[in-house]
Amino acid sequence: MTVPIKNKKLRYNLSLLSLGIMGGTIYILMYLRYVFYDQMITAFDCTNQQLGMLNTYCSISYFATTIPGAYFADKFDAKKIIVVAISGITALTFIYAAFVTSYATAVVIWILQPIVMMPYWAALIKYINSLGSAESAGNSYGTYYLINGLAGAAGNAIPLWVSQHFGFRGAVISIGLITLLATILVVLFLDSEKDKIARGEAMEGDEPIKLKYIKYVVKWPGTYVIFFAYFTTYTLYSNVSYFNPYLIDVIGIDPDASSVFAVLRNYGAMVVAPLGGFMADKVFKSTSKWYIVAFTISAVMFVVPFTFGPNSNVTLVCIYSVLPSLVVFALYAVTYSIIRELHIHPTVLGTAVGLGSMSGDLVDGLWPAVFGTWLDAYGNQGYTYIFITLIAVCVVGILNALFAMDHNKKCLAGKRKMVIKEIDEK
Repeated sequence: MTVPIKNKKLRYNLSLLSLGIMGGTIYILMYLRYVFYDQMITAFDCTNQQLGMLNTYCSISYFATTIPGAYFADKFDAKKIIVVAISGITALTFIYAAFVTSYATAVVIWILQPIVMMPYWAALIKYINSLGSAESAGNSYGTYYLINGLAGAAGNAIPLWVSQHFGFRGAVISIGLITLLATILVVLFLDSEKDKIARGEAMEGDEPIKLKYIKYVVKWPGTYVIFFAYFTTYTLYSNVSYFNPYLIDVIGIDPDASSVFAVLRNYGAMVVAPLGGFMADKVFKSTSKWYIVAFTISAVMFVVPFTFGPNSNVTLVCIYSVLPSLVVFALYAVTYSIIRELHIHPTVLGTAVGLGSMSGDLVDGLWPAVFGTWLDAYGNQGYTYIFITLIAVCVVGILNALFAMDHNKKCLAGKRKMVIKEIDEK
């Protein structure tokens, strides 16, 4: 059902547009707490820890499907995987709106989401990586995340408005309608791998993966760079959301007002995503070098909230709560452009991304439960522990970037090379 488009540039832009809208909306249900934190606690009559545990259950489900998902990402057509994922989430969203009336049933929905999205993430990264040249990888990811952020902002602002007029269930229904639109777009404007091959644009990793290749992925240092790169950037990206309850509990603003800033913080700030691509491609000409700068700035910005309190200027604190996202998103947006410095064999790229991205399961499984427990046990002091943790994660990100730089130098010097004997010795 793909719309045939002969113009290469238009095809590229429509592909990024469709992927960006889909990517910005597919996780709205899963991370509903980013915007509707207090509203969800009220709706489910649950604690901070229980709310965080929804994503812990989700990450356990993700972890169980990571390896087969990585395998399927190289085995099956990327477009089909993406379409199945977004349409599956759409169906679960409508089911959630129709039947979920308790915390227990919400747990079931959160466990099912990773199952319908099993090979999605690796397939998405593989698809974006194939759209342009290696030299423009940062720009492709930056543009994707710009569209992703704008779509996510609209995809959360609309349900927020709907919730104020038609209640929480109405907001969930509106999310389902939004992801239904995203499903239609990817069906119409994404090329199948077969179509790309017919034009001589084969995607990296087109050769079906074999289980015996996985040993090469596990041994390759670049896989672990992906693991820690995603762990660190995703930790910052997913946990700037704690500024939402922070503004309510520490500064004392209204939950609905905090939700407005949450939309700006978690999605609107994505407008700076192309800046990350520009910094990685044009300024530093290296994603790992940009990592070092961005992680350093982020660490400093997470120190500043230690100076805020109930007597601080409310407007100033609310505005500042958005600023760290501007740096974090310019960093997170180019997470996977580090691939160009890791020298991974194209046949196993999807598998390497899938295995490396297992750190995302750790992020979703660990931090929400830990941070929620701290908030329940220590009250507002818990936010101090959260920000200290985020600073420590920035340090890990810098160390990982230094390792990536060393790995790249060794590969370029011929001291390290990923060889898959069954292919390269033919």
